[in-house]
Amino acid sequence: MILSKKLLVITVEILCIVGLTGSSTVFATTSPSLGTAGSYSVLGNTTVTNTGSTTMPGDLGISTGGAPTGFPPGVVGPPGTIRNAADALAAQTANTAAFGFIDQACDTSYAGTKDLVGSNLVAGVYCADAFTLSGTLTLSGSGVWIFKSATTLITSGTANVVGGDACNVWWREVSSTTLGANTSLIGNILASTSISLQTGASLNGRALAQTGAVTLDSNIITGSACLTAYVSGSTAVVTPKLPNAGFAPEKTKTPWSVIALVSIGVGSLVFYLLQTKKRST
Repeated sequence: MILSKKLLVITVEILCIVGLTGSSTVFATTSPSLGTAGSYSVLGNTTVTNTGSTTMPGDLGISTGGAPTGFPPGVVGPPGTIRNAADALAAQTANTAAFGFIDQACDTSYAGTKDLVGSNLVAGVYCADAFTLSGTLTLSGSGVWIFKSATTLITSGTANVVGGDACNVWWREVSSTTLGANTSLIGNILASTSISLQTGASLNGRALAQTGAVTLDSNIITGSACLTAYVSGSTAVVTPKLPNAGFAPEKTKTPWSVIALVSIGVGSLVFYLLQTKKRST
């Protein structure tokens, strides 16, 4: 009987080790490093045009060179300023890397066009053919939110976002983004083509367009808490936080199948030993 008890202890220890080490891979939603683009509030490729009294705290640049129009009356910084072509080109390279990095696996996918109005979403990756927002979107808890649109993001009506951390909200559009008049949004907009902020629209974050223009009209752009220190384009080395495979650092969890196996094994051993004890008495 002493031998049987020792056998039970050893077997349970082995099963517990197997249960704890057997794991399935889960990818955690992760923000990219923006590198040289981190100091920018607005970045365009072809041009940046403004009408009215737009303000922004971070840098502004055009990666193909040239001066933005409408500044003044638009105001850039402090601490930001209008950067030269070399700086903006380095920032665009970092922006492109970040665009690839946030192409992470979808936690939730919506068919067709998804209006996020009335949604209450925890951190994760949300995907749709296109996103719209016509009212209030609530972001609950903490973490990173990535919204991946295969085409566009368009806000309208009373669009606004409650909760969330503007530094860790990402809008990835394969085409363009339009923030409708007097709507508001938080987060970093990374659009493959163009970004337009219509009259009175506000953004707590960044507007970074890869191949097209950024159009502004009497907008308030905030987000100074998310800005990083300026890095000169002539000395910048752009290295994304991870390779652009679209995957974030791994974390593990014990799958239910392993837990069930451990439970069955322990239960069977206990039953066997009890039956053995009964026969011996």
